[in-house]
Amino acid sequence: MSNEERIEVAEQRIIELKTLINHWKTSNISSRRATVDFVDAILSDRDGTQAA
Repeated sequence: MSNEERIEVAEQRIIELKTLINHWKTSNISSRRATVDFVDAILSDRDGTQAA
């Protein structure tokens, strides 16, 4: 894996973690599964937007 690929993967992970942290700060959802579903939906929407 090249340095550019590593940077791209790290940047993606940072975005995912920031999204998850923001969700935890603003949500009262206690279910871990609900949290995962929520974050997955956000990331899927964002990926779809970027691809367009």
